[in-house]
Amino acid sequence: MPTDSQISSMADTNSSSSASTRSKRGGAQFPPRPVSAAGQPELKPSAASARPQARSQANPRRSSRSPSKAQGRRSRSSRLTPGAATPATAAAPGRGGGLFAGLLQRQGSDRRSRKGAAKTAGQSRTHLKSVPEPHALSRSAAQASPSALVRPPRQRASRASSRRSLPKLPAPLIYTIWLMVLGMGVAVIAGTLLSWLEPEASDSAIINGQTASRTDSALSTPEPTVQEPKTLPLLQSDTSLKASIEEIAALFPGLVQEVFFIDLDSGQYVDIAGAKPTPAASTIKLPILLAFFEEVDAGRISLNQTLVLQASQIGGGSGNIQDMSPGTEFTALEVASAMIITSDNTATNMIIDLLGGAEALNARFKAQGLTATQIQNPLPDLEGTNTTSPKDLVQTLAVISEGKTLTTAARDRVLNILQRTESKRLIPTGVEVEGAITYNKTGDIALALGDAALIDLPDGKRYALSVLVQRSDNDGRARELIQRVSQQVFQAVNQPLPATPAAAEEPGEAFIESEN
Repeated sequence: MPTDSQISSMADTNSSSSASTRSKRGGAQFPPRPVSAAGQPELKPSAASARPQARSQANPRRSSRSPSKAQGRRSRSSRLTPGAATPATAAAPGRGGGLFAGLLQRQGSDRRSRKGAAKTAGQSRTHLKSVPEPHALSRSAAQASPSALVRPPRQRASRASSRRSLPKLPAPLIYTIWLMVLGMGVAVIAGTLLSWLEPEASDSAIINGQTASRTDSALSTPEPTVQEPKTLPLLQSDTSLKASIEEIAALFPGLVQEVFFIDLDSGQYVDIAGAKPTPAASTIKLPILLAFFEEVDAGRISLNQTLVLQASQIGGGSGNIQDMSPGTEFTALEVASAMIITSDNTATNMIIDLLGGAEALNARFKAQGLTATQIQNPLPDLEGTNTTSPKDLVQTLAVISEGKTLTTAARDRVLNILQRTESKRLIPTGVEVEGAITYNKTGDIALALGDAALIDLPDGKRYALSVLVQRSDNDGRARELIQRVSQQVFQAVNQPLPATPAAAEEPGEAFIESEN
């Protein structure tokens, strides 16, 4: 590798040879370069390097640019300017040596200038990006204190540490919450599967829910106040009337009759096995009607509230509600009226459910002194398991007549419903034609036939009569037996009062009056 002295001698040789060559070719002599006081040749600035100075003088704002950009421009202009020389080339005159030394020097300076320019440009961009509003700041202030305009970095570490500092839930609590969510999900899935497998049961539950919400059934209301047992005002047995009724029964062998009669004005009565439990058939609807209006007066039932027919309440036999589809709506008064007027069995089942069911009604009947009245099955009860007695039915009619457990409005409604019963073929037969008004309820099954009636006579008298006849295979003679007993009782009560003879007038007084 050549030493510095060898490189210097080679540069001198090249310089002298190039000078002689130029003098030979062109004949022109170039003036010698001026030498500085230190013995170094003075470098004359080129036109390209002079341009930035002229521009900075013409435009003062350009002079306020960052030193890094000016340094970058000067480094580029020094590379592009042919006349610019580095200290190495100035120290080593000559063409060959100066070119080799200048090349090495330029490469080193280019690398340093590029690194410095990139670093300075990166710092400038960082400073400019961190300034919140660069348009409001002057470039001189940015150059004076760029570090003062830098926004502090985000506090990500503090946020992460705050997140990590949140308290953790204990494992048992997490497992409990997880099990609760799992249980709710299983319950929902199970309910959906059951609704798919048993759609009829779900429909029935919906109907039942509608009934409970719309009817305010006594099952969800406070228990009714238990009333004291009512007793009939029995004063004296009418033995003659009793003998007449027994003679009539002897004309119909094979039929077993139970009779109870009371004159509500005089207290006379007739009791022929009147307290014996007997298949009630539809006569049991009479005490159910009384219980219904007692609940209306108590405010637990409203006459215009809606009752929704359920499939389990539909019963055959008499009545038209059985032809309606489940879900049909009625008012409570409509259902109670149909139970008596058309003897609707389906309506009776609806009222029984409204009053709390058979058990609640049986307890109510017993508390009121109706010892033989019991509901065992829904209607129609063709087997005769539901029982009552003529005495219980007469006692119910007496309570309605007296109105002690009913308001005047409720009593009038009950009498109006009983007066409009369609079946008038038993006790009312032969009585209404005489001008009497009857309020009755009949019962008819193959095993028994019966009727209970409250009768108002034209002269203002009122009595109650109930006749139940046990028979076999729909024996039609039972109807005739009840009709004949009713006529006998009517004749005994409806006897005219004996005429009071008028006082005889004296002849003299009559003559005197005729004279006037």
